[in-house]
Amino acid sequence: MFGRITMPMATFGKSLHMPPAFSKVLERHNKDAWKVFRCYVHTVCDYAARSNTVKQNVLPLSKVAIQPNHHSPSLSENATRKSNVLKTLQASANQSTTLSPFVMTSGHSDKDLPMFDADILQAIRQGVHIEQTKIPTLIPPSELTDTRGKPVYLNAYVYDFFKHGSKTVIRKENGLDSGDVFDKLKDFKLVIAAISVALEELGPKSDNVVRAFRQLGNEYSKKFKLQYPSYRD
Repeated sequence: MFGRITMPMATFGKSLHMPPAFSKVLERHNKDAWKVFRCYVHTVCDYAARSNTVKQNVLPLSKVAIQPNHHSPSLSENATRKSNVLKTLQASANQSTTLSPFVMTSGHSDKDLPMFDADILQAIRQGVHIEQTKIPTLIPPSELTDTRGKPVYLNAYVYDFFKHGSKTVIRKENGLDSGDVFDKLKDFKLVIAAISVALEELGPKSDNVVRAFRQLGNEYSKKFKLQYPSYRD
């Protein structure tokens, strides 16, 4: 999630990129993050619909407003038939507070919101501004590609260092020079420490997640200091 470095498969062996289990964990994380984000979108759009501050009859591209057809009522049989058809259509119409009325013309309703994850802002009602780039999701390592579309792999230098604790092995096998090894490992150490402190402020120290990050931070810090004894926090 942080300190990510990609590498071409042609340069390094398979043992140096993240194990498949990591991709599965990240996929579950992405799925959970999207689920929470969609609930947030539904809530914000529902509030906007109830406040009714922005009209939903403006075409998104041309900005032309679609006005209702206000004909005077007629008692003719033809007008009555048309009125009945209109009532039937209105009764069977999808009721939505999240999706735009123009999206709903394709037969979609609020439950179809996951179909628009790629560009959710173009699908929801007008007047709602949400930063989709703030969703804490990441591309799984198994789906990473370079600018030409060729597969690249996530360098497992942090994972490898945690296993063997050797800066020399990281430099030789993971393709990092001495300066990069120090900088990358130090940055990861500081990030883990910051997360651990934040979690202890938010939750009880007996919480499993809090304890896990505390243990991870302590063990990683010990390995780092053994390799860089002159380093001071």
